[in-house]
Amino acid sequence: MGKLCLGTHIKCENRGGKKETEMQGLDPSIFTRGKDSMSLFLDKPFWIWNDSLHRYNFVNSNGQCCFNHILSLPMKGGIEYPVFKFQSLIFGILEQNQNVWIKKARGIGLTTFVLRYLAWKILLSNEMDYKSIYIITGNDESLNAVVSKLKNLFNRRFPLVKVDSLFTDFWLKNTWIKILSKRNISDIENCDTAYLFIDEADYLGYPEQTALEQKASKFAEKGNCKTIMASTPNKSGSLFQKIEDDANSKYAKLKLDYRYGLGTIYDMKFIENKKLEPEFDREYNLKYKDEKCTLI
Repeated sequence: MGKLCLGTHIKCENRGGKKETEMQGLDPSIFTRGKDSMSLFLDKPFWIWNDSLHRYNFVNSNGQCCFNHILSLPMKGGIEYPVFKFQSLIFGILEQNQNVWIKKARGIGLTTFVLRYLAWKILLSNEMDYKSIYIITGNDESLNAVVSKLKNLFNRRFPLVKVDSLFTDFWLKNTWIKILSKRNISDIENCDTAYLFIDEADYLGYPEQTALEQKASKFAEKGNCKTIMASTPNKSGSLFQKIEDDANSKYAKLKLDYRYGLGTIYDMKFIENKKLEPEFDREYNLKYKDEKCTLI
């Protein structure tokens, strides 16, 4: 039997030298199940961070050991990836804090991780039933990517499961997910809202930043909504930088520059090529750009 790849790319060599392209022991019948298959996710951990325990549970559960293996692992560039060790930092800060701020390198997989985390929260139990999640995107590119990721979340292993949607409104089980562009921040309602996720927050314009700050403050006063604010840095002097520089901010903070993804998300050749580009320090080394286009 080939090796089980839990901490590296999912493709690996078995003892005979043949490429393995599927996880061992997975029950293929789950591919064709419909919405009743959502019960498979009940009480499952998001990921098992101990490799030995994960491997044991994977074998003994026919691949139904955790949310990500049941759903199917994330893909990038046609390659299936596991949840990486450094992403335990993201999981930990999301689980342990009411308000989270994450400054991250471009392409490090943060948006995909958070969307999967939110789907896990919905399917883990009935706690999220009849509650809402608002997702705000700082630019149209991010909005389109979020919509696409949510629509296709179950396609590979659960083709009969469709995330019910109407434009940018989605329903997963009994939870309403509303995706807003930066122009519609005023539409956020704090009644029964469980999560507010602001993706590429540093790309919001000044009016949107002001509106968002007011909304986030109201959520914080009620104390029943978790806020996740994440972005690749953009211009200095923004709300995003203001939170970073505030030692008394209510946000727990995490910085993920390109080095966290070396050998996993990025290979060295990719990074060396990116270092030749003028935007490298901003996009991968977490530097802001001031009004004179100087990186700080």
